[in-house]
Amino acid sequence: MENEAAVNRDGSVLDYCRLKDITIQPWSPFQYGFFEGVFLGNEKFPELNKKIDEVAAKYDVSNTTIAIAWLLRHPANMQPVIGTMNEGRLLECIKASVVHLTREEWYSIYRSTGNILP
Repeated sequence: MENEAAVNRDGSVLDYCRLKDITIQPWSPFQYGFFEGVFLGNEKFPELNKKIDEVAAKYDVSNTTIAIAWLLRHPANMQPVIGTMNEGRLLECIKASVVHLTREEWYSIYRSTGNILP
């Protein structure tokens, strides 16, 4: 997220899918990089985690719940593929379906990653 090219690193695939009514299914939505691990609670992403934790405290849910709620609130109507076998984590993800982030909350998380608004 250090240069302008990073803002559109998908080559407009997301825009194309939205225009053609193709549903995006983000796999492993907590991962960053191929082998790096998860971004939640990771010291490499302090601003993002601070914001997610802030919103999670407001709704009295976990950071996992807020991360999935963010994806569910995305205008592309994404369907996250969780892929967990851990019952506790699955229950945290399920809670995201009843957490309705405001636009302000959604964009505050978006901007906490270094994204800019047009």
